[in-house]
Amino acid sequence: MNYLNSLLSNELIADQRTADKPQTRLWRLSWLCKKPILRYAGLLVLPLLVDHQSYAATVTPQPITSSTPSALMTGSTYGTWQTEKSDELQLPNLQGQGLSFADQYQNKLLGEWSLQNINGRAKMEHDPWVQETIKDMTWRLNAQVRQQAPLAVVIIDNPSINAFAAPGGVIGINTGTILAANSMDELASVVAHEVAHISQRHYESGADERKKAMLMQIGGMLAAIATSAADGDAGAAVMMGSQTAAMNSSMAFSRNNEREADRVGMQIMTQAGYDPRAMPRFFATMNQQHQLNQVANRFLPSFVRSHPLSNERLSDSQSRAQRYPPLSLIQQQRHQALFDLLYWRVQTMGQHVSETALTTAARNSVGAKLALAHWYGEQQRFDEANKTMQQLQGLPAAERQILEPLLSITYSQVLSEQNNWTKAADVLAEQQRLYPERRDLRLYLAEALTNDNQPTQAQALLKPLTQQQPSDRYAWQSLQLANEKLAKTAPSPQVARIATINALRYRSHDQLWNGRYESALISLTQAKRLVEQLDASAKSSSTHPLLANIEQEIKNVKTAKNFKP
Repeated sequence: MNYLNSLLSNELIADQRTADKPQTRLWRLSWLCKKPILRYAGLLVLPLLVDHQSYAATVTPQPITSSTPSALMTGSTYGTWQTEKSDELQLPNLQGQGLSFADQYQNKLLGEWSLQNINGRAKMEHDPWVQETIKDMTWRLNAQVRQQAPLAVVIIDNPSINAFAAPGGVIGINTGTILAANSMDELASVVAHEVAHISQRHYESGADERKKAMLMQIGGMLAAIATSAADGDAGAAVMMGSQTAAMNSSMAFSRNNEREADRVGMQIMTQAGYDPRAMPRFFATMNQQHQLNQVANRFLPSFVRSHPLSNERLSDSQSRAQRYPPLSLIQQQRHQALFDLLYWRVQTMGQHVSETALTTAARNSVGAKLALAHWYGEQQRFDEANKTMQQLQGLPAAERQILEPLLSITYSQVLSEQNNWTKAADVLAEQQRLYPERRDLRLYLAEALTNDNQPTQAQALLKPLTQQQPSDRYAWQSLQLANEKLAKTAPSPQVARIATINALRYRSHDQLWNGRYESALISLTQAKRLVEQLDASAKSSSTHPLLANIEQEIKNVKTAKNFKP
């Protein structure tokens, strides 16, 4: 009975923040910005949510100076930079002249609604290491200009070049954008552009006309996702129609916003240690794709449609980029080594690459060789996988360190494919002790521990992730699996019942953030019934706080279900 009471107490303490009202969670975003944690996670076409009818900021931009509150990361290891006065970073004033609390709350609800709908209709890239890498880059860029962390960063498994942002701070990027880039700096230029749209408040305005345009485009985006699953061209047509209707009255305004996002984006990149010259280089890549598609009578790349690339804009970005000093060789090499790992990891996780391409690239690319080892493991070709891993582990210590923690993650996945969960957990635990803040290591290790019949230890790793980011679907799914395992191995029927209740609750959170509101309510109703039965059989009030949490979660799901933008 003491074990049961302890389990209930731990569950209630851990879930207290998760069950908070949305208004309360809003104030924690500034804390999250200081301690970033990544939100988890058929072909489709996604437009930029609101870029072309972006909203004018209602405040007077103020240049950031040394006295500006911590919107900037001070003491950066990348040093300082100076530009001409005309290039000073202009940002909305953060001292009370911005959005009201009510507007912030509405933007947050809109961001959550958009995220739930996108999760429910798009094919996501859920690999934790890929997500952690993109998150780290996004948070670094975002921290230069915003006190609030993004609500979520999502990676869409789609081959088109596209990125988007929405009110409330949802930032998304297609895997096609990652694979079209030639460097981490080019990828950062796309994200920096989106961060600039948010920081300059291009999405907020009191004008009803612009709000209607925003809702029209979000609706068109969701319709395009649904349509593209069956017919990619039809999906693109739906999206283009909604974009055209939304942009007719604000095209000039949108072009001004695009130029400002380019300018501010370059400054954000520089402050974060990325090369601003990469922005016009990536523009050139998109423009070339644009021209090829015109010749072939194909639809334009999504990013080109939502971010018009005029000759004036291309020329302006090239001219502006030349004003910035080039990165040091060490910075370029560091970024490129990481991009090599990211590029090939995305290729293999999305099954976009053949064995021939991997083996050919592995001769000159360490990232490709690491991806090849993972691919061999998935194909159950363990002799080849182990041989490739031995070659990588035989590299000099300095070269191996550059590959961590992905080297250990890949090795653990090869071991997992062989059902050697104990050794996989040992490999990951060593890295997790070195990098306790990394979400990806917690998720991989929790999976290994759950499969190694250590679900309680897995829960200890996972619960902080859901407390810090309630929309982390991968963590909720992992918690559900851990509790299902615990229910099967529990020392008593009461403990098994509690684990089953929590498995249902955690499943409901995943369903909520997937936009499956009715399914989430069914899961919570089942959990509530089990709590009531447990309370009746035990003739105790010890489960009353747990029941109160479930009722609050039901209320939260109904609020999300009933929200209409």
